[in-house]
Amino acid sequence: MPLPRIVAPLLALLLAACPGSTPPKPVAPADSGVPGDGGDSHDSGVPDDGGMSSDGGDSHDSGVPDGGGMPSDGGGSSDSGVPDDGGVPFDGGLPSDGGVQGDGGVPDGGGVPTLTVDSPALGDGRVGQPYAAQLSASGGLAPFTWSFTGTLAAGLTLSSDGALSGTPTAAGTTIPHFIVRDAAGATASLQVVVRVQPPLTLFTVGHWNLEWFGAPNQGPANSTSDGGVADDLQVAGALNVIRGAGAHVWGLVEMVDTADFNTLLAGLPGTYSGFLANNTTYVLSGASQYSAGEQKPGIVYDSTLTYRSAQVILTAQAADFGGRPPLRVDFTTRIHGEDAPLVVIVTHMKAFEDRTSYDQRQRSATALKNYLDQWLPTARVLVIGDWNDDLDHSITTENGVALSSPYLNFLDDPTHYTFLTKVLTDATLRTTTEYDDVIDHTMVTDEVAVDAVPGGVQVLRPDTSIPDYAHTVSDHYPVLTRYDLSGVPGPRVRLTAPLGGTFVTGTQLTFTWRSVGVDTVRIEVSYDGGHNWNVVAPSVSADAGSFTWTVPAVESDLVCLRVVDTANASRFSMNPDRIWFLRTAPRIIINEVLANEPALPGGTAHEFVEVYNTGSAPVDLSGWSLWDALNWQHVFAPGTVLQPGRPLVVFGGPEGFTPGTPDTVASSGGTLSLNNTSDIVRLKRADGGVVDSVEYFSTVDAVSINRAPDLSPDAGFVLHTTLTPGLQSSPGRRADGGVF
Repeated sequence: MPLPRIVAPLLALLLAACPGSTPPKPVAPADSGVPGDGGDSHDSGVPDDGGMSSDGGDSHDSGVPDGGGMPSDGGGSSDSGVPDDGGVPFDGGLPSDGGVQGDGGVPDGGGVPTLTVDSPALGDGRVGQPYAAQLSASGGLAPFTWSFTGTLAAGLTLSSDGALSGTPTAAGTTIPHFIVRDAAGATASLQVVVRVQPPLTLFTVGHWNLEWFGAPNQGPANSTSDGGVADDLQVAGALNVIRGAGAHVWGLVEMVDTADFNTLLAGLPGTYSGFLANNTTYVLSGASQYSAGEQKPGIVYDSTLTYRSAQVILTAQAADFGGRPPLRVDFTTRIHGEDAPLVVIVTHMKAFEDRTSYDQRQRSATALKNYLDQWLPTARVLVIGDWNDDLDHSITTENGVALSSPYLNFLDDPTHYTFLTKVLTDATLRTTTEYDDVIDHTMVTDEVAVDAVPGGVQVLRPDTSIPDYAHTVSDHYPVLTRYDLSGVPGPRVRLTAPLGGTFVTGTQLTFTWRSVGVDTVRIEVSYDGGHNWNVVAPSVSADAGSFTWTVPAVESDLVCLRVVDTANASRFSMNPDRIWFLRTAPRIIINEVLANEPALPGGTAHEFVEVYNTGSAPVDLSGWSLWDALNWQHVFAPGTVLQPGRPLVVFGGPEGFTPGTPDTVASSGGTLSLNNTSDIVRLKRADGGVVDSVEYFSTVDAVSINRAPDLSPDAGFVLHTTLTPGLQSSPGRRADGGVF
């Protein structure tokens, strides 16, 4: 059976879907047209419409603000709606209102409120990324005209209507005076700080179990080439992966041979250094814990990190760690503009599925957490390596029932610890060549978690490029995590979900975030790309880390969501990718199935299922799955988004299609296992709900079945040769062979 292939998640980090700054002051609350939100449930769902039955207008007024006057304005429902003007219906502003006839009912005797510039909370820009902010003024007589004195950040311009926009080209701080002039010639100004951060450079951390690396009699069976130096294929494979991944630091486990490790290190760019746990030059007591022939943890790091110290920790619990106590390495590196400590702990937990091994992992986790709580309670710490168990449940079972994860002590303390790799577990991915579980993990303290880049967790799949990977290099896949360590020191907040996607009216949308040094946050939404903001929740404890909201009856493809520090409006985080709000859900269908593969090399790898988005908005397929009648065969990788009017084809294996074919992936299960006689193909959401299914009772060699008419959601299936004579199948193309 071919090895599974997992599509690496994509990072949408450098081009934001919403402005990188704070637009005008948010309105609170946003009524969203749902009952209980401050607006009537029949007011057409226009945000902030003021359409309450107490606004002087009817609650069914189609959401027009102030639609007929305020009840306290002393006038009738048609008198211009100016509060306390003392006028009567259609008075146009009688002398009794303190002004003159025809002044429109201006309050307080003809005076115009003083023109002022609203204090803007401008978020930081970043070199190379689009920036947009809108200045605003109060009082005065519209229209307003904007200008400035001083210097704007390079790459930014200010339009006459107060739009500050552009793409910054240089980092630094400017303090321009923004000036507004009203229709009567009055002016006001305000000096504002505009900061531009350097280009975003991500700090990348990798870890990898390199199976019995360099061991003479254990490890991958084919690690040595014919006539080659011992383990030359394993060393070459490891070198290619590490060199190509671009990680700043690697935690490696099962490292046995020091000579092979030194060969690996020598093949990397000169900016890299590293050592194994028994190297007494770095780890004074290492040789007493690890012998030359044992599996050892090791570290590889580049010149962005400065080595400070290293030690083998928790040696009293070495037996529970399977004789492999963790390696702690202390570095300093550049974090938010200053040199700061960073601790990396490389761990290798006890292996195997038996209850004794499970208990050892559980005790090891207890010892590790006690150590972190006592000695590193406020430190930036990454614990990386082979944890030999999963997070949703254990690999160990009793009476056929999986035990709880042995790492519940960390999972139950989300305020202080986060498994960044839980997203891999939730997506039912794998980190080994043999098993379906995620057992290689990255856990970080809260001081690191806030800087973790959403969508930045990735399982590398060297088996797609290294022949016979599992028997030449390792039975584990490398795992990467990424962090944004740029910016300035101090409190910070980062939105972790939703980052993008499509959401339907009436469904639950959960905001999640991480923060450090922040007490409370405000949740806001914009329906126009960030120009106007509405308050969803005015104050939520930052430690809560999540807030659930019902998607309102608003249709927009310019939705922006953000979490704002209530103490400093310039400190916020918003979705980097595009968000759609829809009144009805988009529809994904199974459009074509080939169960009886052609007689070609690769065999069942040529089976395929084509899905198609019939809707008008993209759909995030992360965690969705394809099933046959009995089992799942493919899980869509994190970051898999199907655009409207586009197909996505899943083949049984990578041999079934040409590498680089658009809209095409190989089954993550290694096969689709579709029967030639009869079977059922189901497409399921991440929650297990069935999205679409097709059942067939016979097949023809090398001929697919396709909806007729093609791409029609409710159409039945026919043989492809019936739909398009002479064409046996059309994966990734229209049924007539045309392109999408």
